[in-house]
Amino acid sequence: MNPHLSVLVAEDDENDIFLLTHALGAAEVKNPIHFVRDGQEAVDFLRERCTADKDQLPVLILLDLKMPQKTGLEVLQWLREQPVLQGLPAFIFSSSTRQADIEQAYALGASGFLVKPASLNVRKELMQFLKEWLRFNQPPIACTRGYREARTELDALRPKPSSEGLN
Repeated sequence: MNPHLSVLVAEDDENDIFLLTHALGAAEVKNPIHFVRDGQEAVDFLRERCTADKDQLPVLILLDLKMPQKTGLEVLQWLREQPVLQGLPAFIFSSSTRQADIEQAYALGASGFLVKPASLNVRKELMQFLKEWLRFNQPPIACTRGYREARTELDALRPKPSSEGLN
């Protein structure tokens, strides 16, 4: 896994940010971690990366379920509506265990639904799991080579309209 590939975390709770930062450090995750405080900031961050000179997108997105501005589910829905961004790995990272939240997240295209562990040791285990997941996962082009290159590649893969039957 390329340690230069970044992770985006959308989390509004300071305690959860502290615990997550500690668990990431304890798990020795070397990837740059970008924190945003609400769902709208997550969308803005991703939009900015799509237009910036360095247009490489995060290799993993962790979305808190309940955030101000936009919820994690709203960000996920927006993400899945964007042609180049729809393949980005995005996990809901929530303290909710409501089956309705879980089902809705998967229906919107979540890569996974992770329940925030209460224990610091279990959070570390979860971050170690994500570290290994990052090591073995093959991310989309937008994460490794950038938004513009991914857009070009995806345009080339789209089927061209057929001219059969036209005179």
